[in-house]
Amino acid sequence: MADITFATSAQRDEVEAFMHAAFPRAKWGADGWTRLLANRWGGPQGEFAVTARDGDTLVGVMGMNDSLRHTPHGLRRYRNLTSWYVLKTHRGMGLGEALMHKAMADPEVTSTNLTSAKAALPLVDRIGFKVLDAQRRVWRSTEGTVLPHSFDPLAETVMNPADTQVLRDHADLNLRPVVIETPDGPLTLVLSVKQKRDEYVTHEVLYVGQPDLLARYAQAVADTLLPSQAAVLSVDSRLIKDAQNGLVEDIEVPRFYKGTSMYPSEIDHMYSEIVLMDMKLY
Repeated sequence: MADITFATSAQRDEVEAFMHAAFPRAKWGADGWTRLLANRWGGPQGEFAVTARDGDTLVGVMGMNDSLRHTPHGLRRYRNLTSWYVLKTHRGMGLGEALMHKAMADPEVTSTNLTSAKAALPLVDRIGFKVLDAQRRVWRSTEGTVLPHSFDPLAETVMNPADTQVLRDHADLNLRPVVIETPDGPLTLVLSVKQKRDEYVTHEVLYVGQPDLLARYAQAVADTLLPSQAAVLSVDSRLIKDAQNGLVEDIEVPRFYKGTSMYPSEIDHMYSEIVLMDMKLY
């Protein structure tokens, strides 16, 4: 039976090379695996991978990104699970499941699987993941009133410490932060703008600093941020509870989570492979 352990920093190069060889068609190449497994936000307690070894041979890897998240209950550790792979010679032994169990063994660490492949859903269910979200809300512009806003909020606005930290931690990534002045106060958002469908560009909300304001002013936010045609504002339903309008859509493959230290509404898409690798969400 293979030995399942957390990887050490001395094994980082080996783990990166293993994943690069395992996924030769990955769009990001060798440098991308370095970026994905760098433990960018984890700090001294952060982990970047779980490994399976048969003797001295690396036969399986579960990648991850750790971070400390600000929540209403204080700092909580968050772990986004990324790509995982087991050599064909060692499949059918339960190693994939063992890798995941090891990664999620601590109930105080909230683990997420935001980009599950459809083929992996039976394993996701066996592991004990719960559905984080299966629906989104979508708005189009009605060409209504444009609210005052800034696309350079770190330089131009004053935000609360939690929002400021999130924006600083992601400042060099391909994201669009914005602070919108609603009638009831400032609303901090982080967007990913992607052409996911031929008919329109999706402005995906990855982070919401003030969910109550977004729920109250979602249409005004869409009118502020979107061009008049061929664009939508998309928000996972857990991030915009009690929204008064907006089209409801099913997410093709749900988001999943496991853990007890964070509520679903506190689990967004920051500090994850989504932002690190500039990925398109389902």
